[in-house]
Amino acid sequence: MSDPSDELAKRLLSAFELGPSWARSDAPAKKPVEKHGEEAPPRERRDRDDPRGRGGFERRDFDRRDGGGRRDNRDNRDNRGGGGGRGDGRGDRGGFRDRDNRDRRGGGGRGDFGPRELPMPADGVRVTISPAAEAVHLVVREIHHVARVYSLYDVAQILLAGRGRYHLNFSLAGNAPSLFLSKKDQSIWLTKEEAVAHFWQSETANEYYESEETETDPPAGNFQVVARCGMSGEWLGPPNFHSYQTTLRRIHRERFPNLPFEVYASRVRTERGEEAVNAWLDTMRKRVRWRAKGADDSAWRFDRSEIERDFATRAFSEIFAEVRTAEVSGDIPAKNLSPGLLACVRIAGSHARKHPAILIPAICRLLENEHLSVFKREGKLFTGPARPHPLTTDAVLAERPAAIVAWLEANPTAKLGQLWKGVLPEGQTEAGTEWLADLFWLLTQGHVLLFADDTIVLPRRRAPQGAPAAKEKAPATKAAKKKKRKKRKRTRKAHVTVPNQAKLIRSITRMSATRLKHLRGPAMIWKRRLEKRGRIVALVRED
Repeated sequence: MSDPSDELAKRLLSAFELGPSWARSDAPAKKPVEKHGEEAPPRERRDRDDPRGRGGFERRDFDRRDGGGRRDNRDNRDNRGGGGGRGDGRGDRGGFRDRDNRDRRGGGGRGDFGPRELPMPADGVRVTISPAAEAVHLVVREIHHVARVYSLYDVAQILLAGRGRYHLNFSLAGNAPSLFLSKKDQSIWLTKEEAVAHFWQSETANEYYESEETETDPPAGNFQVVARCGMSGEWLGPPNFHSYQTTLRRIHRERFPNLPFEVYASRVRTERGEEAVNAWLDTMRKRVRWRAKGADDSAWRFDRSEIERDFATRAFSEIFAEVRTAEVSGDIPAKNLSPGLLACVRIAGSHARKHPAILIPAICRLLENEHLSVFKREGKLFTGPARPHPLTTDAVLAERPAAIVAWLEANPTAKLGQLWKGVLPEGQTEAGTEWLADLFWLLTQGHVLLFADDTIVLPRRRAPQGAPAAKEKAPATKAAKKKKRKKRKRTRKAHVTVPNQAKLIRSITRMSATRLKHLRGPAMIWKRRLEKRGRIVALVRED
């Protein structure tokens, strides 16, 4: 039997196969083309062989188009009645299972095709996503194994591709009420009522309370009408029966807590007749009673509300804790989250998948804890077995590493396959163990970088230590340092503020020659006109 941790590692590390899907080892087999001739199976056989079943449906079932691009409305006509009305099976598509799904979601009965209302995000709750240390450890193990360089952006996308590869962090802001965190299954709830309802639906309830079914006499009386749940089909009893309201609210609390009680009560239907009454009486012959584990026989109770009150006062604090921050795994089931918290998780997940870079700071911290280097190249962050460590120009290497370095220096941008074609001896098509070992040493030392897309790069080689440095500029003298740059005086532009044209002409005729040079716009036009007529005093004096 395989180790579960190895299976998790295979699923995570398979994401590093960045080639096309058809070239991967786990690529699914190509589906055979269905022939539309005499060999095609009949419609009924295709429906039976369909793993989704007749009740299963997808979007294409409701948006099927024919060969000419027009929408085929034949199935839509068949589906108008919610899956009924025809006996040939075509109207069953999206029928009973669709209604069952709506019942489990708290939706309506027959003919309710309206959109389901999504819960609103909880107020004052912030959800952030952080990478799981276990998943990052598997990434580090893969990097050390293959000695490749990966972009941190790609690593973040890989971690977000699986819910078990990241954690959900809940925190409260301001005066928001505390959350209720289960110590058993890590479920989180906004209110105490939601936590109690989840407890009775979980396996933890069997650890604290036990129940048994007993035979009792059915209620006596003349009953004419019996109520029945329109969503689950359970018998509720006559509306005038003493336990009717208790049963109604119990079923709503246990099975449809996300649906408003008024909406649920409006879907209760009543049935008349002896058969309906007898069916309800049969259910009343067997009753369930509860008691705390370890209690005596006198502790049995037929009223479950008494047991729920006992749990709320005695054992609630043992199972749930009030917290302001919580961290749970990303693969937590949706049933273990309050609807408002689940809406916050969906928003945070959607934002993280659109912007994977928000996980990079946390990934960097985890990589540093794993003693893996992080470096920047061409404006992007990468991680690899070692930081780039360029070789010196006078470095002396063995024959095979020297051949690899020389070929990479002559071919700056190349793939791994091209490298082996260029350095291997004639007649040898595959690299032997010696060549692979030498290349692995160069990669782990940072002398050569091998990226995830098989691009192999040689960092620019540096000059050896002790070599004369490049010629530098002579230092500036003290006199040059002390010399201050003279500031050019910026002459102010002539600013003429006159209310009318007459004053503008009068002011121009009295301006100095310096101010006349800075005139712009209409003032410059009038300056040229007055200059031709000899009306400007400063210019006449110069002549």
